[in-house]
Amino acid sequence: MSIKVAVVGTGHMGKIHLGKLHGFEGVRVAGIADIDAAALSALSEKYGLTSYSDYKDMANGLNGVVIAAPTDTHYPIAKSFMEKGVHVFIEKPVATTVSQARRLAGLAAEKGLAFHVGHLERFNPAFRKARQMIREPLVIEAHRTSPFTGRSTDVDVILDLMIHDIDLVLSLVREDVREIRAGGASVVTDKLDAAQARVVFANGSVANIFSSRVAAKRERTLTVFEKGRSFCIDFMEGRLTVIGKKPGGGVDIEEHAADRIDPVQDELAEFISAIKGIPQQGATGEDGLRALILANKIRQHIAKKQR
Repeated sequence: MSIKVAVVGTGHMGKIHLGKLHGFEGVRVAGIADIDAAALSALSEKYGLTSYSDYKDMANGLNGVVIAAPTDTHYPIAKSFMEKGVHVFIEKPVATTVSQARRLAGLAAEKGLAFHVGHLERFNPAFRKARQMIREPLVIEAHRTSPFTGRSTDVDVILDLMIHDIDLVLSLVREDVREIRAGGASVVTDKLDAAQARVVFANGSVANIFSSRVAAKRERTLTVFEKGRSFCIDFMEGRLTVIGKKPGGGVDIEEHAADRIDPVQDELAEFISAIKGIPQQGATGEDGLRALILANKIRQHIAKKQR
């Protein structure tokens, strides 16, 4: 029996999810929804799918839904499907507000539903390898930059780009946040287009996170320093470099390169498995909530400084 999954939102990420879902055995895309009639028509013809201008009209009997619609629609769409008993995968950020994210996480738990959030960098093979080796992070440096593309301008750079690294940091440091210092600037849009945050945790670990969507070049790196070793992760190349101290002196450098990088396929595979009742290690609704809480604290800190 095939797993029936729908896709709501057929923009940039929605198209990617749709293409990946068609490659899974035992999965049937049961429909797509979007308010963009032209996009719906083209995708419906390409994949032979039933399309809907309103997600509420989608047929019953769905097992799961992938939501890649604008952030301000995440909560009502996810809530509608959860109330029908449908498992939910939602693109990051999980919702617009912390209260919305908390209600969704609670609803998923109440109904026993898989609730995954698209923090896809957790699935990068270089990060997965590093995570197995990292013991006690002392300092984390994250850089995530892109030239301006015009996408995702419904949210600021913190919810657009930085939230990926916020999630990664929180997955490595399971401690309460003690202090935040942050700054940012609007350059092209009326929202923050570049932002920097310094986050200090209760155990003394420090994370410095920088994100820009108006940079000269694309960069996706995260470096973790602990006693005796550092882990340099290049997400774009799927490469991990481990630098440590050699016994007796000198520097030891280990290079780990990934054979394949397809984090979207991997996160969807985990979602499909979760629908089947197989526990997974991906980012859950609770993880999405934690990331959103810290993202909003950073945003509030910057807003307070700019007033």
